[in-house]
Amino acid sequence: MSKLKIMSLNGEDMIDLVPKDLTTHSQENRHFWRSKCLGKLIKDADPDIIGLVEAPPYQDRTEKFVDDYLSTSYTVYQAEKRGTLGLAFLVRDGLAINVSLRSKAQSKKDFKLDAFDADGDGIKETYSWWNRVPFEAEFSGASLKANITFILIHSKSKGAFVPGDLFAYERLSRANRMKLKAQAFSVRKRLNQLIDDEGKGKVIVLGDMNDGPEFDAYAAMLGGAFLEPVMGSIWDPTRIFYNCHESIKKEFRWTIDFLDRIVNPLGRSRYGQPSELRSWIDHILVSPEIKSSVDKESAQIYHKKPQVSRIPHRFRGIKATDHHPPYVTIDL
Repeated sequence: MSKLKIMSLNGEDMIDLVPKDLTTHSQENRHFWRSKCLGKLIKDADPDIIGLVEAPPYQDRTEKFVDDYLSTSYTVYQAEKRGTLGLAFLVRDGLAINVSLRSKAQSKKDFKLDAFDADGDGIKETYSWWNRVPFEAEFSGASLKANITFILIHSKSKGAFVPGDLFAYERLSRANRMKLKAQAFSVRKRLNQLIDDEGKGKVIVLGDMNDGPEFDAYAAMLGGAFLEPVMGSIWDPTRIFYNCHESIKKEFRWTIDFLDRIVNPLGRSRYGQPSELRSWIDHILVSPEIKSSVDKESAQIYHKKPQVSRIPHRFRGIKATDHHPPYVTIDL
């Protein structure tokens, strides 16, 4: 077996879903039913490999979620603690895949981030990953034609929750994109080590990148925030990464929806103004050597609401997560 379905999933604060003492929430608790919804989403898509962002912070809690809410058995490969928002790979059992993890200390060196001139003014600012250093692992084994490097990303959020102060909003928005750009160049430097001058090297980069292909005013000032620098430069075309979901129609190509706090801070439609915006910030990127192995027809983004049986009426408005995960089948 070499055709594997890959999913990038932000589970949204999964620390809430599994208690520290590894008990299971009661059915009177909304976290129980959100867990059921998230588990149903995963079972509906039925991926072989999941890059899980905002996982519980420790492996035993992630394993508890898998045991309680997923009928398919997955082995959990958890990154060392990264604050309250964990990173993990879930690999379907029985695939005979071996996973070798890079440590957090190694990753801080691989994705070195310190002084960087994000806005091109000749002055280097100081940046850090804080708790969001990427999680890298090498996948190998009988199910794969060759070894593959997976890199799971949870980059800086663009969120600026100060709608009452437009100046502060603009200043913070620009600062967020500057940090995203610094993070992106750190990731790209690592990718250039993994991909040779002829584009050889099997690498998959996935996760919540908090950036899409569109240029807003703040990203335009910087020449891009995160996604474009990570994918690569037209001046080095043999190393440009391919986005597995580029062929999806634009109206379906989004992975998060959120209330527009600037145009309509009331949170509901008024005078025809939109109350909800959509963006494509969760991605699965593959290196040039893998591009031809992507089954383009299989590329999907999970938008429907998972149907969970016997959910109490008061919990029927619960969302599995605030993200809509992309998934795709690749012949690896």
